[in-house]
Formats: sequence, structure tokens, C-alpha cells
Amino acid sequence: MSNLLSSVFNWFKDNGQTGNPTKVDKRSPIYRDWTDSLQINYRLTSGIYHNSYPGMKLAGGLAFPPIAVPVWFMGLPYVSPVSEDDETQEILDSVTLKFSRLLQQIHTQCHRDGTLWIWPHFSIKTMSVIWETIRDDTVSDIIRDLDTNEIIKVITDEQIKISTDYNTTVEVRRKRIFTKQKIEVEYLSGEGLLPSNIKSKVMRNPINILPIPFSNNSDSDEVRGHSDYERIITDLKNYHEIDLAWSRMLSKFNVKMVQNVQDVKSWKENNGFSSLSEIEIDKIDLIFNLTDKETTDFIFPENAHAAYDQKLKNTYRKIVEESGIPEIVWGLKTEGNRASVEESMGTLMKFVHDKQDQKNDAYKKLYTATLQLSNIVNMRNVPTIDLDVTWDDLDAVSDEVRSIIFRNFAQGMAAIFANASGTKQQAFNMWKNLYPQQTKEDFDEFVKGISDMGGHKQWTTASYNEALDFQPPEEPEK
Repeated sequence: MSNLLSSVFNWFKDNGQTGNPTKVDKRSPIYRDWTDSLQINYRLTSGIYHNSYPGMKLAGGLAFPPIAVPVWFMGLPYVSPVSEDDETQEILDSVTLKFSRLLQQIHTQCHRDGTLWIWPHFSIKTMSVIWETIRDDTVSDIIRDLDTNEIIKVITDEQIKISTDYNTTVEVRRKRIFTKQKIEVEYLSGEGLLPSNIKSKVMRNPINILPIPFSNNSDSDEVRGHSDYERIITDLKNYHEIDLAWSRMLSKFNVKMVQNVQDVKSWKENNGFSSLSEIEIDKIDLIFNLTDKETTDFIFPENAHAAYDQKLKNTYRKIVEESGIPEIVWGLKTEGNRASVEESMGTLMKFVHDKQDQKNDAYKKLYTATLQLSNIVNMRNVPTIDLDVTWDDLDAVSDEVRSIIFRNFAQGMAAIFANASGTKQQAFNMWKNLYPQQTKEDFDEFVKGISDMGGHKQWTTASYNEALDFQPPEEPEK
């Protein structure tokens, strides 16, 4: 492989020798890997998102915006039956409200880890339908049908540490095999004694549903997706190393004292030092030099940090450009005229809409399975209903869900406005773009509403005496 790469990307050869580097000579047969054997490095992706991964902490602040901010703008999916069915719609709405927090976590982990699996099933213990999240790194094998490319079996293998009593922990290995007919669960004892209620079992799969993969930016023949960190991870590491080297340089090459003397001993005695080790530069206020030839200078590598500063700025800019998310998300001010600013907003909206569209099919499967399980539990004889997924119909959702969506949108806008990288006009355009059916006010009414809420916030956070200034004057008694 290395010889092939060196021959393709050898710029010192003429065109006849290198040819077209995007094409190679015909080969037959072509090797294809349908095992999806490359799992996500969960410790890395989760660690840099939460800024807990060693060796990357100085770049952790840059790893948060490209994942979190688009999720804040995505909102929640609105799922409805294609044909009018009020009872079914009530169930679907209750599902969205019940799992509203989990829906946001699905989006975050999908973009961050590339793939997140959701297994909907009925729990006898809670007597309700639950959505179990299955991390991609626990999925050991994915078996697909060679003709249809459909997943026919999913195998998970994980070592789980649990608490069984006060200051008592047990490690258990759980291996699960999911097929459309049944689910096999096998527990293997690790360290410690397993509780009596943890036993291997085989369960029937009543609706023939397998764990549903929520894949991010996956190719057409892939089950597992790609993390949004893939494009920027090397530059995040580079940013950390440069910042660390800069910090080490500044801590080591601090202010230095250069003292020219004729007689070291007499100079020390004249300044009250018995040895050179007693000299502390940060505590020196006055130096006595005996002659004109004795001088004291304090030097600092003033230009030594310039290269680090410039490289950090270049790396930061490269990370922003590679992410595909406009600079306003990162707290940077967009340079140029109003057209370029609105173009950045448009780019962000296209990015958000693409993330929404990628999840439509997975949500159809997830909500359909949830609806089927609910019908079985409630003994409703309802035929399979086609579902439609939309993302901008706030009028159709409950007040609770609407408040969740608006809260997330406000959180996203706050991230942009924190560094004055956006305007009120841009906020209005973005809200109108995401939720056109909900936007009935014009721009002036929108701005007035923001100002009113700003005054309300200032009043709620003011002290008692300050709050009195907001009260209208009392009318004199007649």
C-alpha cells in the first residue's frame, strides 16, 4: 500500500508516470468488506466531547460546538400517520414527549460517535415500552443478507460493572444475539458473585424488530456511520500539542535577569545576598550597582511566542473550515458584507436539515415498532400504518414539546450571540427558516418580543431595591 501511495502522489514524476491519481488499473475481483468490523473509539469521541480525554484537553473547548450547536437547532421529529387517525396520533405524541430528552441524546451521540443503536421493546418490570440505547462499540458483529443487504442478526458483547450491595461491585459479561425470531441473552460470570436475578434467557421477538442503527454520514453500503470528528480530529490533536508546547515555553522561559559585575562577591554583599540561589527575580524591587560597568537587565523572549500564536490561529481556522459548520457557530465574527453573513446562516440551515433528513427512515422504523408494541399491550387490533416524519410543524405538537424545542433553539442562538457573531435579523431568519408555520410575526414584532423578554429577565435577576425601579408609579388617591 505504501508503494502504491508513493507512486500515485509523487509530484516529481511527469504526467505520463503518475496519470490520474483518482483512478487505478482495472482489477477483478474487487475486495469488499461487509462485516462492518470497524467500531467507534467511544473513549476518544466521548472523552473529547466532555473534555476528559487525556492528551486532548487543551482542544476540548473546540470539540463541543460542532456537535452540540447543530443538535440545539434540529428540534424534535414530529411523527404522524399518513391517514388521519386521532388515537394513533395521541400515542405518537405521548411517545415524543416521553422520550424528548432521549431524542436529543440520540442526535448528539449519533453525530459524535457515528452510530447509535436503539432497541424498542416492552419491559415487564416497568409495564411500558422503553427505548434501550446500545453503544456502537458494544456491537461486535453485524450479519447482513447478501441479496438484500438487510440486517438479519446483531450480536452485542459487553463487560458490565454493576453494584450489588454497599461497597460491593460485580463484573458480568453480557452477550446478546438479536434476530427477527428471538433474542438470546447470555450472562457470563466475571469478578464477583452474580445476583440470583441475573440469568441467561431466550425471548421471543414479537414484532420482528432488530436494534435500529442511527447512522451519521454513512455510505450507501455501510451500516455504521462516521463521526463528525473524523475530519477534524487530527487538527484538534495538533491544536492541543501546539498550545501545550507554547504553555511549556512560557513557563520555562520566563523573565531572565542579566547582571554585569566586576566582583561577584562584593556585588552580593552590597545587595544583601549571601549566595546567588537567594536571588528571586519576582521579589527584586531595587538593585545597587557599584560602578558604571555594573548593569542590570531583565529580558523576556518577546517574539518567541509569535510563531505559536500564528500556528494556533491557522489550526483553529482549519478546524472550522473542515467541520463544514460556518464560523458563527464557533463564536467567530463573520467577515464581509451582509450577504456573506446570511450565506453562513444558510449553510448552517442546510447542515441542520441534512442531519434531520438522515434520521427520517430510522425514526419511521423506531416509531412504527413503538406503535406496534403499544397496540399489542393495549390489545388494539390496528393494521400497520404508514408514518410521516417532519421537523417544522410546531403547531401540531403539544405545549410541552414546543417549549422543549424553543428552549433548545434559544440555547443555540445564545451560543452564537455570546460573542456577538450574529444579529437579531439573523435570529429571525433562522427561526422562520426552521419553523415557517410557527412564525406569524414580522421582524419588528420579533425584535420587540426579544426586548420585552430581556427586560423581564433583568427584572427577575435584579435585587429588591433595583426591582422597585421597574414598578409603575402609584396613582395618587382621589
